[in-house]
Amino acid sequence: MRRSDRIAWWAFGIGIIVIFGGVGVVGMMADPPPPEPPSPASVDRFCPSEPGGKARSDTYFKESAESYRGKGPHTVRLMFVDANTGEDADVLPSRWAASDEVSDTGVKAQAQLVACGHQDRAGKREIRVCEYVSESVARLYRQLSGRTRPKNTTKISLLEASYTFEIYEAKTARPLGRFKVPGDQACPGSVKLDGRTVIGQAPNAAKLRKALRPYAERTVS
Repeated sequence: MRRSDRIAWWAFGIGIIVIFGGVGVVGMMADPPPPEPPSPASVDRFCPSEPGGKARSDTYFKESAESYRGKGPHTVRLMFVDANTGEDADVLPSRWAASDEVSDTGVKAQAQLVACGHQDRAGKREIRVCEYVSESVARLYRQLSGRTRPKNTTKISLLEASYTFEIYEAKTARPLGRFKVPGDQACPGSVKLDGRTVIGQAPNAAKLRKALRPYAERTVS
């Protein structure tokens, strides 16, 4: 091979290396694709674990909730689990209640407010003794007349308790206020009969609604 041909081949090889090397360098210098944004957290994780904590602003409320503005009534999501039943408390009037169900008109009532409830005191003072029957006996008991009572009943002491509720705008997790609610003097309508000998008072439903009313009914500019 002539000397000029060898030089040409060397130049060609170097050019190929430079081209592919440049492609590699450009590829290395290109920005990586941006990470996908995290999925919103469940609304069940909105409330702080204790009073005075910070509510989470990265839940689905951020996307689906309506802003807290305009004339009332404003929809409220009550985030409070009844310790005596293990179920979500249901004490709000229908005009405030936020629903996950679509109505007959096709409108879905999204929460504008979230009320987070915490039991802040469970004393030792006994208010009264409550008497309960199991569900199977209760069905039989409802069929009995007069003052006849079933033999197998469970007596449980009702202890004094009180609660703190904190109010937030659902969409932004912005705190709006807090209030305390005393316990109800009446025996809870139902409890989990799991061998317990004492239960705490449930929040007084009437006083809870009264404390929520200024937030749910006011006009917000």
